[in-house]
Amino acid sequence: MSLLKMIQVCYEDNDQKIINNISHYIEKSSVTAFLGKPGSGKSTALKLLAGLIPPSSGTITFEDKDIHSMNHKQNLDFRKRAAFMFQDSALWANQDIFHNLDLPLQLHFPDMGIKERMARIKKYTELVEYTKQLSKRPAALSIGEQKKISFARALICEPEILFLDEPTESIDDKTEELFISILNDFISENKTVVFVSHDNHLINSILCDKIYFEDGEIKEKILLDDINQIDDYYEGDL
Repeated sequence: MSLLKMIQVCYEDNDQKIINNISHYIEKSSVTAFLGKPGSGKSTALKLLAGLIPPSSGTITFEDKDIHSMNHKQNLDFRKRAAFMFQDSALWANQDIFHNLDLPLQLHFPDMGIKERMARIKKYTELVEYTKQLSKRPAALSIGEQKKISFARALICEPEILFLDEPTESIDDKTEELFISILNDFISENKTVVFVSHDNHLINSILCDKIYFEDGEIKEKILLDDINQIDDYYEGDL
């Protein structure tokens, strides 16, 4: 059973077709990069796969359950097990940094006490090397600092799946290396990652399946399993 499936998915916005008849499966513990030029549909495909927007037609499933037909309990479980990091960080502007990180914990771990939540927040702000006060609002932070908090928020419920939309955009080289290190640690725990990026350094620093989009369609798939099979073939032939 594949973890996530997109089956003949289409998406239209204002009568404009953004995604055209995509089918793709994501296996558990896999790492997948959605690649392509701006406007190719890769970010929309990521949001569809994460259940953030409904398809115009077709089906998207998590563990063989249609994401958009889930009951409240099933949907809450999916949201707890899968986290999304937005390209623009999408922090709550009317909440300080502490509450941006605390609210997901309150939602998904209602029995977790304030001391444990504070320890979790401390753990992940230190992990992303955020050093400013938690009482600040997002507007008081640089774009790079906002990205750090967005990444910490995606990690804080310790999900099984990460959806990342341009995670290394607008950050400096040092922070990019930190993010890559955190991602590789996350992947080493046999967790699942699907990300969109145009950052060649990120793409080349993480072993991943590469799915190339063009005009709202998947034009090419370069899968690690296929590469490994080719390598095994040649090694056996020597």
